Amino acid sequence: MDAALRFVNAALRGQRNVDAYLDAPDFFSTNTKECRKLIKDHPELTDETRTAVLGAVSAGAKAYTRRNRYIHDLLRKDLLDTSWELASLSRPPEGAPEFESVSFDDMVALVQEIIAATWRLRGSALYILQGTWEGMTFGAVDGEWDGSASYIR
Repeated sequence: MDAALRFVNAALRGQRNVDAYLDAPDFFSTNTKECRKLIKDHPELTDETRTAVLGAVSAGAKAYTRRNRYIHDLLRKDLLDTSWELASLSRPPEGAPEFESVSFDDMVALVQEIIAATWRLRGSALYILQGTWEGMTFGAVDGEWDGSASYIR
């Protein structure tokens, strides 16, 4: 998903060379902010395209934030009811929940959300550059466990 967002960044800057993604910001959240600005300021995007690409970037940011809980926090089995919890590795701020209950289905859904966001970002970049991949850019995209995606326009 990071590579796909970098591809969007390059497309928004009008870059077509194969290594253009290397000039995108290193951190996903920083790149998200830059892409939002580039989308807003891009002179050639229609309102419909601007909305679709911004939606793809926002979907990626949402999935990435959720993914961070699994990467940076502790996934532990609840000793009382054998469900799963995401628990912070540091003390949460006062009033914040100490853990978040999750299930296997939640984890699978997150993977599918990341896959869908990745395909939407790829589609957005290709649409900006070539006017292709309309379905992935403007359609409803569903990620599949095997890394593929389907869409409905």
